[in-house]
Amino acid sequence: MNRIWLTAAVILLSPIAAETQDMPLAQILIDGEGWKRVDSPGTRPAVANKPSTTSPNRSTLFTWHPGERFIYAAQLRIDGGSTVRAPYAPLRLGIGEKETVVTSLTTDRDGRIYAATPIGVQVFDPTGRLCGVVQPAAPGPAEHLGFEGDQLTAWVGAVKYARKLRTFGVK
Repeated sequence: MNRIWLTAAVILLSPIAAETQDMPLAQILIDGEGWKRVDSPGTRPAVANKPSTTSPNRSTLFTWHPGERFIYAAQLRIDGGSTVRAPYAPLRLGIGEKETVVTSLTTDRDGRIYAATPIGVQVFDPTGRLCGVVQPAAPGPAEHLGFEGDQLTAWVGAVKYARKLRTFGVK
């Protein structure tokens, strides 16, 4: 059984680990920039019960399921299927918390994974290591994360917020 998990981890991590080294949060945050309310937000996206996103090259599916403490990864196959999902990115919990909730997932062009959680947006490098946590845009859960060019957007209730970063979303 351990051999299966080890094989899955090697398959999942090999192409991604080769593309990256240490990616601290400071690489993408801009001094003096913070969340700003968007005056003309457009239509709010639907909220997903089981948030998911893919890697920039669409080879890996990242998912979170209720009750889990990890973002899971599964390699996508050419036939449309996927490999067995494996724990990939450990989520940070709030002080005194025993579980967390992920309300949305997205990725940037460099392979970072962004997870909307109660403590803020947790950012993971392509190898699944935590880069850091971006403070929440506003009180309440961010129900949808996405990129619009170089801006990370978050919907909190009916209000949309944007934060400019030194990266872009996946096209």
